[in-house]
Amino acid sequence: MELVGLNVQGLEQISVVETLLALGMIMGLLIGVAAFLVSVTDRAVERRAQVTAVTLIGARARTMRTVQCLQVVLPLGLGLGLAVVTGKLAESSYLITGGGSIRWDVAGIPLLLLAAAGAVGAAAAGSLPLVGRRIDPELIRRD
Repeated sequence: MELVGLNVQGLEQISVVETLLALGMIMGLLIGVAAFLVSVTDRAVERRAQVTAVTLIGARARTMRTVQCLQVVLPLGLGLGLAVVTGKLAESSYLITGGGSIRWDVAGIPLLLLAAAGAVGAAAAGSLPLVGRRIDPELIRRD
């Protein structure tokens, strides 16, 4: 049986490409979040002396956790927001210049925003335990 005007093999290839693209995006997201968490942890370890000094001065642990979380969430959130906007603008310009009937495709925006919010949430949750309550005066001595 031959279908006129319908390329079944082409449709199967498109579904395979879409699956590979989705898997690549998920792996990129996981690797990016893991790299960001490693970076945050490294920075927190380097700043232990400053955190100890500020804690000895009298800063509360809640304030320190809030500041640490904001230092992680703000740059990551802004970067992911700009990446989503830039990606959607690039896609829209491709659709517009390609001569297609669809000018603005908004179907994937909720998923993109949900993935970005998940990445920011994971980074924020990972940054919270980096400020400990234990004060070690040895950390503030001069090298």
